[in-house]
Amino acid sequence: MKKSFYTLMGLALIMTSCQTMENRDELGPVLTADQVNIAVVQPTAGSNTVILENNTNGAIIYWDWGTGTSHRAIDTIYIPFAGTFTLKYTAFCAGGTVTDSTTFTIASNDDAFFDKDPAWKGLTNGGSGQTWVWALDIPGGIIGGNGPENCTAPAWWTMDASAGNSWLNFNDEVTMDLVGGAHFQHKKGDGSIAKGFFTVIAPYVNGGVSYSGIQVLNGVTFPWPTPSDGKYHITKLTADELSLHEYGQYNIGMFKRKGFNY
Repeated sequence: MKKSFYTLMGLALIMTSCQTMENRDELGPVLTADQVNIAVVQPTAGSNTVILENNTNGAIIYWDWGTGTSHRAIDTIYIPFAGTFTLKYTAFCAGGTVTDSTTFTIASNDDAFFDKDPAWKGLTNGGSGQTWVWALDIPGGIIGGNGPENCTAPAWWTMDASAGNSWLNFNDEVTMDLVGGAHFQHKKGDGSIAKGFFTVIAPYVNGGVSYSGIQVLNGVTFPWPTPSDGKYHITKLTADELSLHEYGQYNIGMFKRKGFNY
């Protein structure tokens, strides 16, 4: 009986193993793009709230709307910017994956969202766009240096324009806007342009700001002692003036609105 028991068990295991291998060979076909059934719903036309729905049987959808991702079957996202946005989605099914995209339009910026922190509009001229340059004509001539984290201007070591444009690129300028996203553009003195995004973070005086992909004006992040990962305290922000202080560092840069003269 004991021998028969093990024989039967061994036979059962063999049958189970064969069945498993057979199932693996029959994963099923890859869906075509027109077989992926998703819905993108806005409660009202052009609203900032967008509902993503996966109605595809046997598939998991991975959503990517540019500023965020999700793999939920039903998810609600919120975008405070006006514009037409591309939603990329990938369906993971038994036989593989298929990727496609669609678009949706948001009619207007959500002013209530940006009013929560004045830095959003202060950095961008109300959202339409603002260009900032080094404050080379600032009274006293001090445009950079370092100091304690709560200071609005250099308090320890200081520098003026004589520090040399070859090192700090005083001809650089940056432009920020809220048109279709929190855009950041760095135009260098040689005419080359780098683009990225910014976000306002936990308030520090008038707010903090973080830049992704690129730095602010060359010279705000000095080559020592360590990088700031694109995060800065905004220690002064008016219609015409901006001072940035590195997170975890002591370096400060003094800027002004392009076209403004002291």
